[in-house]
Amino acid sequence: MSVEIAAVGGWGEVGRNMTAVKIDDEAVIFDMGLHLPNYIRLTEEEIGELTKQTESNLKKADAIPQDTTIKDWRENVVAIAITHAHLDHIGAVPYLAAKYDAPVICTPFSASILRTICEDEKIDMPNKIIELKPGQSMQLSKNIKLEFCQITHSTPQTVIITLHTPYGLIMYGNDYKLDSHPTLGTPVNYDHYKNLGDKGVLALIQDCLYSAEQRKTPSEQVAKDMLRDVLIDVDNKGKGLILTTFASHIARLKTITEFGKMLNRKVLIMGRSMAKYCYAAKDAGLVDLFKQAEILKYARQIRRKLKDIQMKKDKYLLVVSGHQGEPKSTLSKMIDGVYQWRFTNDHVIFSSQIIPAEINIEQRAIMEEKLKKLGVRIFKDIHVSGHSSREDMREIITLLKPKHLLPTHGEKEKTESFNSLAEELGYKQDKTLHNLLDGQRIEL
Repeated sequence: MSVEIAAVGGWGEVGRNMTAVKIDDEAVIFDMGLHLPNYIRLTEEEIGELTKQTESNLKKADAIPQDTTIKDWRENVVAIAITHAHLDHIGAVPYLAAKYDAPVICTPFSASILRTICEDEKIDMPNKIIELKPGQSMQLSKNIKLEFCQITHSTPQTVIITLHTPYGLIMYGNDYKLDSHPTLGTPVNYDHYKNLGDKGVLALIQDCLYSAEQRKTPSEQVAKDMLRDVLIDVDNKGKGLILTTFASHIARLKTITEFGKMLNRKVLIMGRSMAKYCYAAKDAGLVDLFKQAEILKYARQIRRKLKDIQMKKDKYLLVVSGHQGEPKSTLSKMIDGVYQWRFTNDHVIFSSQIIPAEINIEQRAIMEEKLKKLGVRIFKDIHVSGHSSREDMREIITLLKPKHLLPTHGEKEKTESFNSLAEELGYKQDKTLHNLLDGQRIEL
């Protein structure tokens, strides 16, 4: 028996997620992501946008995984499997995948995002992209079957990746929540996870980002109700309504367009990153936001439209990039006068939370101070997380009953919080509970 797990990126840190599992002489890679704060420092781009960079520059900036950790496994890799379309999980694929003679396997939504990134940045990625829907499986080799287990998150078609091997199941659940009332897609099938647990799970690799949050993460339905409060129940007659959220949060965008219709306001979705994810949702057959909103991708379109609607702003609901305060975002350009807009008495709604990195905290503080000086009403944190909290983690571990637990996607403090949960459930440090850092390996 030989099962080895290599921590390539995202271990002991948040972001640039990448893990490899070697079963005998075959290896599967899970995720290839960016470290977003480091990437933004390098490029000064907004969240959700990529610019053409070299692998060397990105590695020097610690913006992508240092995959030399598995250099000796390169010939063994049979698949690169991606959990979802967030850039800290998929963003490094165009820069790293080509060195592995293996297909990239992802859901249709993630595949559309990946193709768009490659096209926009003129990156010729030789790897075949295989689309696998949530709930589907494929045989990778005689001894390994790959299954995409449906789960909920803040972007569509997120999966927990499961490898069926002769030694038991190996599961990779890196970013998800247990939502029984999603506003887009299907609820979590708890029975399926219990059945997998009954089959025998050798190892669960689990993100620990919100392991200290002593709660169950609220449903996206709660975020919908919060948006109803600020969009429908607050008097906004004669006022401009400007809302910013995560471009990849298609369920949230769908909700916003529904409320725009109720308000009898035309919804305008603005920005390159917004357009990219809206196209992907349409391509994947999830929701066609182009029927419910006008989507403006390019700066010249946005500039012209904002100028045209100045005197009738109460007829529109603007959805723009900029929720992290990014200087190149649409909202920043409106505030700084790059785009012509008068903010007086407008309502600005942040349907997001600040990603806890120093650069984001600083940029949002600057943006909010500018908005206050412009005389707007600010509504913050109209949002629920897409990540599992402590009680979601307890639930999934109890259902799956894995022999080994490996926390990832979190700094030391997050890992220690997860360790305390694992110990409550009977796991023993260095025996059945394993804390790895980037560059380390463990044989189970």
